[in-house]
Amino acid sequence: MNKEINYEEIKKLNNPLLIDMRSETEHEGAKIIGSVNFPILNTEEHKNVSILYDSGEVLESKKEAVKYASDRLPEFFNFIADNAKEKDIVLYCSRGGYRSTAPFYLLNSLSMGVYKLKGGYKSYRKYIMKNLEEYSKNFKFINLNGYTGVGKTKILKELEKLGANVLNLEELASHRGSLLGNLEENIQPSQKDFEALIENKFESFSGKYVFVECESYKIGKLFVPKTLHDSYYNDGAQVLVTLPIDKRVKNIKDEYVNYDEHFKKSLSKSLEELSKFIGKKRVAKYKELIDTEEYEVIIEDLIKNYYDISYKLKNSGYDFTLDNSSPKESAKKLIEKFMQ
Repeated sequence: MNKEINYEEIKKLNNPLLIDMRSETEHEGAKIIGSVNFPILNTEEHKNVSILYDSGEVLESKKEAVKYASDRLPEFFNFIADNAKEKDIVLYCSRGGYRSTAPFYLLNSLSMGVYKLKGGYKSYRKYIMKNLEEYSKNFKFINLNGYTGVGKTKILKELEKLGANVLNLEELASHRGSLLGNLEENIQPSQKDFEALIENKFESFSGKYVFVECESYKIGKLFVPKTLHDSYYNDGAQVLVTLPIDKRVKNIKDEYVNYDEHFKKSLSKSLEELSKFIGKKRVAKYKELIDTEEYEVIIEDLIKNYYDISYKLKNSGYDFTLDNSSPKESAKKLIEKFMQ
């Protein structure tokens, strides 16, 4: 097998298992989607070797690397032996250097054929960014606009059930994109992993139309790639989703509110961060309402005095306006309008 392959070739393998030979920290920061981490040098070891190498002590850095790696080889060999019969194993490191090359040649010399990703993670990153640029320009987007609580995400979920292409950016970002979205304390992916998840989602699509919610550039700590944002925001078909305020209040309450003490503390903390926008007096009033669990009053006031003011809707230019009293019916109408 003794072969270096690029990422396009990996996608053609029957049952690939990608093994990231980089340190834990590198893997956590950015990885190939679906890969597993088996660091040939852990974070501290890689740091020590890099310091020696960067200071000009190349031979000493290699000696240290060999010493660290040798302690891990028995475990690594057993891992490969357990998986080699069922999967096409592909090793990768940062740039296709020594951390994947040495294990690659060792395993092949022992007749345990594996592949190696040419160019390592860096080549995968180039692949992702190139494809994202092309997908952003080549797909036709149907962009759902609307104030907080109108149920845009509910429509996206119904569209998925009908087999439509749906790019749910909040789901991929592990963040619901609003003040209350911060309450869940989800761990967001890194920016690079977020972009890889978007690209991976595009690869699953068939046809040319993609439904997307009108997200701003920033979702939590992450940023939507500019070309993609500009494509759905400026060039896509624009849909305005509407809903009466009482139903918006209910949607928000049903989606976010629970009655335990942790929720109350998290909500109070998030509201304090809004004091510069809505004033300390209003925040103090909200806290009193939290104590009495009058969440509908808080939500309605936030809608009127924060959400609808800060959320910038387009003034005109909508291709379709949709009352979302029934997300299931809304999804059917969108399919009929744009895909038939």
